[in-house]
Amino acid sequence: MQHSKVISAIDIGTFKITTIVGQYFESDHKINIIGSASIPAVGFKKGQIINLETASRTITESVESAERMAGVEINSAFVSLTAPHFESLNSHGITAIGNQNGEISNDDINRAVEAAKAVTLPANKEIVHVIPRVFTVDGQEGVIDPIGMNGVRLEVETHLILASTPALRNLNKCLEDIGIKTISLAYSGLTAAKACLTDTETELGVALIDIGGSNTTITLFSENSPLFSSCIPIGANNITADLAIGLRLPLSDSEKIKIRLSHFSEKRGFEDEIDLEQFGIIGDHNKISFSTTLNGIIKPRLNEIIGLIWNEICSHGFQNQIPAGIVLTGGGAETLEIKKIASDLIPLSIRIGEPPKLGGIVDDITNPSFSSAIGTLLFFADSKLSPKSSSRKINFSSLGIYKKIKTFLEPLLP
Repeated sequence: MQHSKVISAIDIGTFKITTIVGQYFESDHKINIIGSASIPAVGFKKGQIINLETASRTITESVESAERMAGVEINSAFVSLTAPHFESLNSHGITAIGNQNGEISNDDINRAVEAAKAVTLPANKEIVHVIPRVFTVDGQEGVIDPIGMNGVRLEVETHLILASTPALRNLNKCLEDIGIKTISLAYSGLTAAKACLTDTETELGVALIDIGGSNTTITLFSENSPLFSSCIPIGANNITADLAIGLRLPLSDSEKIKIRLSHFSEKRGFEDEIDLEQFGIIGDHNKISFSTTLNGIIKPRLNEIIGLIWNEICSHGFQNQIPAGIVLTGGGAETLEIKKIASDLIPLSIRIGEPPKLGGIVDDITNPSFSSAIGTLLFFADSKLSPKSSSRKINFSSLGIYKKIKTFLEPLLP
């Protein structure tokens, strides 16, 4: 019988809190999903807690719903967290080789990375991820894995991802209050990438755009490691708000319309008028024009969102460093016509990123809105971390698309 263990992930998004429970088989690294639940993020605003008591109830509801489906109790979980309280910067570290024979070991890499962490941090920020990108050995640049090489001096270029200390403390308090131990924390830009991107894309250079409810996260990869991370304070909720204003409907009905229209097409071959009763919406204004809704409300906002994304990439000079193009994911990536609009505005290949279909009893979580949650399970599955483990350092070759780098997962709290 294959040895397996149950692992859980909680994804704190800007629109919903998702809990996923998986059965992980260590022999073949296979994951079967045995439970999942998504609950509206009440008590949160743009991914940050605004009411501790309400936020705790929301997380509890998500966890308990997943527990009932899985038939297990969740006492610990891997947690992914979205922007806007994440920042990133690149840093350089140098150390002398410790071994007398000059052979580079893991200890040397750790010291070089520790040196790279010795930077002045913004107020109320702490390091969540330290990701080595490339090494230099005695002036030889471009070294991916220096272990076993000989030299006198080792240098490393790293990508640091920072998070708001108060935000992390508040989240940790919520989880502790409901009896959930955080095994480790991850930035959702990395977890979504684990679910959506291919090794070829991360090697060549690619931009992963995670369009959430209130924020859009931009994470660039090149040579199999993160290059740049950023966040734009706009997302799919803005489209919902526009629909509510334009159609004079409640936000809840506007959200239904946005979701249902995502399955429509301009070439759908039937009348322009849509009866809202088919969406479960009953009211005085029960008919809308498909073309007016798309061209007059949805497209203008999508043009703005895509334009801001491309401007953010270009303003930092990365437009020529992502030849593999743009991958759109998150709930906003399901919006009607988004791929076409992005293709019209951005001179790169565009595709929609979806998480892989894993085994198990749950088959409705393969759409882009679950990329970060599914990616959190995949991200940590091979990390050798367990609820009994005190180490938060992941093995150098354990993370699939990150197999050429080493990811350091700092404790959630100092």
